[in-house]
Amino acid sequence: MDATGWLTHMLTVLAGQPLPLMLVIIAATFVLEDLATVTVALLAGQMVIPGEIALAAVLTGTVLGDLALYAAARWAGRIGIVRRWTERPAAAAVLGWIRRHAIVMTVVARFTPGLRLPVFAGAGTVGVPFLPFALAVLISALVWTPGLWLATISLGGSDPDFGLTAAAAGAVLLLAPRATARLLARAGAGR
Repeated sequence: MDATGWLTHMLTVLAGQPLPLMLVIIAATFVLEDLATVTVALLAGQMVIPGEIALAAVLTGTVLGDLALYAAARWAGRIGIVRRWTERPAAAAVLGWIRRHAIVMTVVARFTPGLRLPVFAGAGTVGVPFLPFALAVLISALVWTPGLWLATISLGGSDPDFGLTAAAAGAVLLLAPRATARLLARAGAGR
């Protein structure tokens, strides 16, 4: 059984047990956040699991997972070998750029596949202040996660606004790389 099949099975079995259901969803977001969000949204859209509990658990897991990654990287940044690596000229230049633009990059990473791990870990490693980082994570998660949730339910169900939702999702997928490039160019110009 693949990860999606296992998660679907577990969530279906736990549908009537709110606390275990929430714990499994939170744990699933730590492993594959977007896959967990889509799987949970599909099950909630089909009324297999309670939507309010599921969305709250996905949001909680998303934010906690991001903050845990930051904290682990912050701790690792204090280890001698990691600290020595980050002090090398090439690494120091990249990490300095991350430090200066961490909040913008945190928001960009939320909407750009493949950037969350390096950006969030980089922010922790270079010691970006926790509160601004946590606020950027929370605000971007409050936009991204419900957006992905609603798009999944619309695309996965019999929503009459399917065409509009599909067009909006397609536009985001087409425009996100360009918007990300512009944000990065602006952030680079503000060195």
